[in-house]
Amino acid sequence: MGSNSVEIEYRFFIPDPVRLPALGKPSKIIQCYLPKWKIELIDGDLCFDSRVLVRGLPADAIAGLTDLIQESKVTPRIRIRDKQAFVTVKGDVVNYSRAEWEFEVLRSDVEDLVYSFRFPFVMKNRFNIPAQDGLIWEIDFFEGDNHGLVLAELEVPSVEYAFTKPEWLGEDVTDDDRFGNGSLARDPWCDWQEDWN
Repeated sequence: MGSNSVEIEYRFFIPDPVRLPALGKPSKIIQCYLPKWKIELIDGDLCFDSRVLVRGLPADAIAGLTDLIQESKVTPRIRIRDKQAFVTVKGDVVNYSRAEWEFEVLRSDVEDLVYSFRFPFVMKNRFNIPAQDGLIWEIDFFEGDNHGLVLAELEVPSVEYAFTKPEWLGEDVTDDDRFGNGSLARDPWCDWQEDWN
């Protein structure tokens, strides 16, 4: 159905992708960001503009999402990754952490919203590189207006977790909101890359 977690994630710029280790087959990802003021809970369903996105939410999801929606601290996203589709609602980032509710849905139920290109979106190819302790570096090669941007993300189990930084990592951009996917969807890399650094 879905899962609630606290996402603790670090993001790094990759200045020279040639230095990355050998990469396997990527996942093709396109994700769009919906207007947060049109997200609501109706009779236990998560809805966008009165359209049901996720049916029959569990009680803990209803409670958690109610708080986020009432405080208008939500980032609603629809992601299509290869043949799968996900509806995700995230909260604000506080000390590298944010609430995240993610639900797998039928691709056919949401792909019209994603491929309408009415909403801010990003396209990317994602590669996974194993890290320590079973963690995974997610390497994103962006396309479209973000073409040329390569980022690495690592989700860790706690804020105090110490991880090894591979030599191919560049600058830590976790605190730079411009590098968040939602921000890149609205204000793409092509518009400000020359002013960065």
